[in-house]
Amino acid sequence: MAAQKDKTAAIAEKSQARKPGRPRGTPRADKREQLLDTALALFARRGIAETSLNAIAREAGVTPAMLHYYFHSREQLLDAMVEQRFLPLRTAISAIFAAHPHAPDTAITLMTHELARAATQNPWFAPLWLQEVTGESGILRQHLHNRFGNRESQQALATIEGWQQRGLLNPALSPALLFTSLMSLILVPFVVLRQRSVEEKGASVDADAIVQHALTLLRHGLTMPNADVN
Repeated sequence: MAAQKDKTAAIAEKSQARKPGRPRGTPRADKREQLLDTALALFARRGIAETSLNAIAREAGVTPAMLHYYFHSREQLLDAMVEQRFLPLRTAISAIFAAHPHAPDTAITLMTHELARAATQNPWFAPLWLQEVTGESGILRQHLHNRFGNRESQQALATIEGWQQRGLLNPALSPALLFTSLMSLILVPFVVLRQRSVEEKGASVDADAIVQHALTLLRHGLTMPNADVN
């Protein structure tokens, strides 16, 4: 009888220790990552403003309560998305420029490859960036600004201007537009070609070709190699 009471007490204690709504079976970190992936995929397809937490829960096959367990609000979900999915890319690009302060061609080439890698590994990245950072809604743009501010952007602009002043980079380029141009050269083809691959059921997205095309445009523009310029 005493053994039965002890067993019952242990079960009750274990039940109380588990927080209400906590999911069973799947490790917390893994489930959180899955929910982030689902949210990003929906955001890329519909836009952040048009995607509710309930829609994310339905797409992920969980209850709204379970989604709320991991992300207590829409703001918390967006903060986690910026911190876990955009911060690594930003950190990698900042490291590239820090490692090559006197070599603009090397820095921009490595940045181009890093953007292509991010777009290849994360199908949501290109359409989400084009919709939310360059689009009108500005929800993701505002969250990025709140998280990172303008300090790193100002440092990047100062680096480009320094390259131009030292004769390492074409002085006719607009420092403020260089990053925008580079992002467009990489991300727009990824979106267009990925959509074409869906429609044509066989077309492929060649990341190397996109990178080569972007770098050729940046380095040589429309001039023919070795052509005389009048």
